Amino acid sequence: MTTTLVLTFTSCTKYNIQGSSDLQNADGSMLYLKDVINDNIVNIDSCDMVHGKFSFSGALDSVRIVTLCINEQPVLPVVLEDGNILVTLNMQKQTCTGTPMNDTLNTFNLRYQQLAEQLEDLSHQQSQAIMDGKDMDTVNNQLAEREEQLMVQEDKLVTTFISENFDNCLGPYIFKIATGGYEFPILTTWIEALMTKATDRFKNDPYVKEYMEAAAHNRDVMTGVADPQPKLPPMPQAKVPTPNELAQPQNQ
Repeated sequence: MTTTLVLTFTSCTKYNIQGSSDLQNADGSMLYLKDVINDNIVNIDSCDMVHGKFSFSGALDSVRIVTLCINEQPVLPVVLEDGNILVTLNMQKQTCTGTPMNDTLNTFNLRYQQLAEQLEDLSHQQSQAIMDGKDMDTVNNQLAEREEQLMVQEDKLVTTFISENFDNCLGPYIFKIATGGYEFPILTTWIEALMTKATDRFKNDPYVKEYMEAAAHNRDVMTGVADPQPKLPPMPQAKVPTPNELAQPQNQ
């Protein structure tokens, strides 16, 4: 049986999720759709896994991105939108498809994972070159050039995706992930370039707006314009898996 958070709304988004999994020891586990509402972690929906199958269905006041968790372990982001959503969880990949925004996010995640794997492989190539007795100055120069190329591709992928999704929940979500690794909010070159073409809807997203205000304050502190009062980063969504984490097998 599925238990769903009851919300008051005038119009609704109806979602239906059908999932399958071959993860070890996952049968009998509880699955949750978790979100952060008013700084509190909320279980939007829950179900159990039986014989590698699970399902969710319900209605919400708006489209939103939540985190699918097995027990308390985050596994996959899911866009709760109208339509039939298909989730597949296995040791090789975790995918969420079937509806427009889930297909869009899944395509982004797959491409991001490919770039992350190529970046990770550079260290393996360096180790192999050492074992083969190659000239390491030449090898390191080649690997550094390739790393720079991959980083440029990754930056372009992220900024293009956010730009194409300024006016739906995907843009702010990926912005949150992209900035979540910073020690504190900062205004990087890519963020400043992104904001020059951002729409009002994107700028007024609660996370984006709070991040930009905090980053501007921190910049003013570092340049001596403002008093060095601490400005903490906005509350990140709890246990949101990053694209890099999504590329890792889930050990369940």
